Amino acid sequence: MDTNTFTHKDLSLITDVSVTTIKSYRKKFPEFFFISGHGKPLRFRKGTDKLCLRIRDLFNNNLSVKQIRDKLLIEFESVKDNHQLSETKTDSTVSSEKFDKLAKTTTQLMHGLAALVTAQANSEQRLRGIEKSLKKLVEAQSENKELNEDILNAINAIFNNSNSMSHPERVTAKKVVTIKKDNGQEESYAFESDNTVQEPEKDFLELPVVIHSESGDFLGMPGKPGHPFTLSELVYLVTDKNEHQVSKVWHRDGSDWIMSYKTPDGPLHELYFQRTKTPKGNIVSFFKRLDINSQSQDQPFILSFFREVRDLIDNE
Repeated sequence: MDTNTFTHKDLSLITDVSVTTIKSYRKKFPEFFFISGHGKPLRFRKGTDKLCLRIRDLFNNNLSVKQIRDKLLIEFESVKDNHQLSETKTDSTVSSEKFDKLAKTTTQLMHGLAALVTAQANSEQRLRGIEKSLKKLVEAQSENKELNEDILNAINAIFNNSNSMSHPERVTAKKVVTIKKDNGQEESYAFESDNTVQEPEKDFLELPVVIHSESGDFLGMPGKPGHPFTLSELVYLVTDKNEHQVSKVWHRDGSDWIMSYKTPDGPLHELYFQRTKTPKGNIVSFFKRLDINSQSQDQPFILSFFREVRDLIDNE
């Protein structure tokens, strides 16, 4: 008998039980039987004899299969132990790969963020230069009225140059300046530098437009027969239908859409809208704020403005 490996018959002779019993041991506890070779007859590695003797004695003590397995897991090596070691090694490799990928992605994000911060700093520097030049020109015109026309031309040149700059993101500089001419008349100029043309989505423009009532509730208005008053109708009435030539521009600030418009002789209006949900669950365009020449108007004024614009529908 080879004392390094054992067949079913060898184990039967050692334990003094039948070959069938040895095979039943292997069937009940397969994780503890390590095969040494796959030839015929099947052979098991060194130590299997002690395993079978232990199983026999435990069965003779009337222990259950579960109880015997619990003891064998403590006293003998099992295939399950080897499997766990293998899984640990594999998981370590996968974890390392994931870490490398995460590190690479993090580095790319940091580089992108650094580029964004640099671009923002450059834009802010250009904006400060424009404001500084504008301030000097306005101060100069108050000292010498004869320079009014030259000042206006210089201001236009400054902002034309700012519009031609290449910006990595949208930069908006807004200033309302009042110039007093030789004849005593005053004219206000609203300057806005924005190199990105933006328009709200069509579905946003078709939402019912609402405001807060004096009691703080959402308030809408009827529009065309059978339909609510929409944002697109409001925009049409204050710009396209206006009897004066109107300059209009949209831009976005966070979740707000801001529509700015101005007639040649009129003040600059800025209307703030936001997509929101009412307590009843309706999705609407909330008319939340109105600025005129950069001065925010109170709620009663906004309510009056809203109603006057809505009433223009009846005149069509």
